[in-house]
Amino acid sequence: MVVGSVESTNIVRFLKTDPKARFQGYKFYFREGFCWNNVLNPEARLLKVKLKGASVNDVGSMSLFPLSNLCSSKYIIALLNSNLLFAFYREFVNCSVNIQINDIRQVPIIIPSTSQLKDIEVAVIKAIDCRIAQGRNDNSELNSDTLKNIENDIDGYVNSIYLI
Repeated sequence: MVVGSVESTNIVRFLKTDPKARFQGYKFYFREGFCWNNVLNPEARLLKVKLKGASVNDVGSMSLFPLSNLCSSKYIIALLNSNLLFAFYREFVNCSVNIQINDIRQVPIIIPSTSQLKDIEVAVIKAIDCRIAQGRNDNSELNSDTLKNIENDIDGYVNSIYLI
């Protein structure tokens, strides 16, 4: 591109006038998916991936979106929050505290059967509901035990999917 050329003038005009040209990645904004903090506590035992509502993305919270109906965001959240895939991630992908998108892309995702997908999604919804109730202090101790049981169930589902 030559500065001052018709082409560069057109590009500048586009960047000035197109409402979507003001930020990169606008095609991925306001999409539901899953996200995680880009820096993990060094003592953490899980990646702590969570559902991401339709919003603008930011580098402080890395985001990805399923491209297929074969595995949902809830399913991938369950996998990435499992003890099995956290151990895999730490051992074979990245042992630092920085969790990048390309790191998560290296984690092997097994496509579940319809029943496996449903079982895990139901468990994830229960875990989310339990966590919301904890935030409201609704029987917090009881919810903590319930959440641990749900997490154990999810770990069991993940282990069976990966034939462990």
